[in-house]
Amino acid sequence: MSKVLRVDMSRLQVSEEPVPDEWRMLGGRALTSHIVATEVEADCDPLSPEAKLVFAPGLLGGTAATTSGRTSFGGKSPLMGGLKESNVGGVLGHKLAKLGIKAVVVENAPADDALRVLYLAADGSWRFERGDGLLGLGNYEAAARLLAGDSAKTRAVVSIGPAGEQRMGAASIAVNDPEGRPTRHAARGGLGALMAAKGLKAIVVDDGGAKNVAAADPAGYRAAMLAFSKVVLDDPRTHNLSRTGTAGVIKFVNRDNVQSLPVKNHRLGSMTTADLIGGQHIAELGEKRGGKMLPCMAGCIIKCAILYNAADGSHVTTALEFETIALLGSNLEIDDVDAVAQMDRLCDDIGLDTIEMGNAFGVAMEAGVLSWGDWRAVIRTFEEDVRAGTPLGRILGGGTDHVARTFGIDRVPTVKGQGLPAWEPRTLKAMGITYATSPQGADHTAGLVTARGVTHETLLKQSRHEQLVMAAVDSVGLCQFSNPVEADMATFVSALYGVPWTIHDAIAMATRVLLTERDFNRRAGFGRDAEYVAPFLRNEPLHTSEGDMVFDVDDALIDQFWDFE
Repeated sequence: MSKVLRVDMSRLQVSEEPVPDEWRMLGGRALTSHIVATEVEADCDPLSPEAKLVFAPGLLGGTAATTSGRTSFGGKSPLMGGLKESNVGGVLGHKLAKLGIKAVVVENAPADDALRVLYLAADGSWRFERGDGLLGLGNYEAAARLLAGDSAKTRAVVSIGPAGEQRMGAASIAVNDPEGRPTRHAARGGLGALMAAKGLKAIVVDDGGAKNVAAADPAGYRAAMLAFSKVVLDDPRTHNLSRTGTAGVIKFVNRDNVQSLPVKNHRLGSMTTADLIGGQHIAELGEKRGGKMLPCMAGCIIKCAILYNAADGSHVTTALEFETIALLGSNLEIDDVDAVAQMDRLCDDIGLDTIEMGNAFGVAMEAGVLSWGDWRAVIRTFEEDVRAGTPLGRILGGGTDHVARTFGIDRVPTVKGQGLPAWEPRTLKAMGITYATSPQGADHTAGLVTARGVTHETLLKQSRHEQLVMAAVDSVGLCQFSNPVEADMATFVSALYGVPWTIHDAIAMATRVLLTERDFNRRAGFGRDAEYVAPFLRNEPLHTSEGDMVFDVDDALIDQFWDFE
């Protein structure tokens, strides 16, 4: 990957720059966060021309290593106001890398209010087209139009839906999967609104069938791929994901001693009818309806994406994930899996973060705007209000904090302005530490730790370690579900780039990522991490078989997270 593309939206020009030496061993999250932190003023308005949208494949992009095709999107978050990285699968990452593109930096804004489509071709040429015919379209129709024709298999489509067009705080960026559907989303942080503010409805990347990136040490890289693939395939976690996807986690978190399934705006931790929305039930329905498990990117051997069909066999969604089911299902006291699948499709089509919207609807139900469990009303509100941009739709699409402020609710399930994922900090206390300390806010992918029964000091160390590992994983471009360790990443990078990269280099890169993001957030006005923990997590107990539990990790201990500086 030898070039950086600068997309100047004020002049509608694309220029090519060589990769600076400083960037050579940065990829994915490490690169997007570095560019944003060094080129964007931390106190700027996230939707102003001064803000930038950056996306980059990982260090291993464009290779045959399993799950190596992920892409990082970065920018100042319109939802949180801090530096946000949102990671996505789909077909984009490999195509960018095969074209030699290290990163794409979208900067400035057009003089008019039009949204455009940027086409990047395999021969290095580019063009802009006005996106007037795509305005108001959901991601499904937009992707279908942009993928039409003989070159569909060589194209990747990056697009926003109506939520992005309306610059909603919960707006996502869609990337198509290998089947051409816009089911993979850089969802968290509202970066879809940032893309709209840059004047883009979509970006089409055509790799022209380019070959994989060549390794400096082909034999060494092939040996690393084979060894890593065997470990992944032999892992029991892979077997579970290949059968029920992340939806299979419902059964684990709903246990009485875990209580990590959000119910009724995070008031409860379990639901008696949770099996009706769990992975095992979804698998049973799949056998009757023609569902199956698919990879979200080329070369993935895990295949954890659930292709979910309606009772008549028609496609509904290919991304029915645990977080989506929990936040749009149990959190709203909804146990109809067909309804949740329909909500998931609506979020994909309108271009919305399912986690943020599940929290936003939960707070709206707390305010009496909708009734608990009324999935018909939720679906109707998505269609008639959020998609259409009515006042209620804009309030909901603005995110959880926005809904709470509008309706006067003080019990708000957010950390650093972002809605809580489905991993409960009161029983899985390390998750509270991760949410509080991560520059990414309430984001389970920043550092997932489910350990229990150890000291708070141990949990803090585990959270710190996992956050560092995940920062490295997001930077090399692997999927967290392949469970790579530092040694795996070091071996891959050494063979691909022909450098003696060690586990210490991987952690050093990850440390730099966290410190860079934290420094940006400080300059943007963020205070002490512990200040952002939602108060109800500390004073409202969850009743479990092991006793009442609150998030009781001391502020002073949370402050020690950064002692490695």
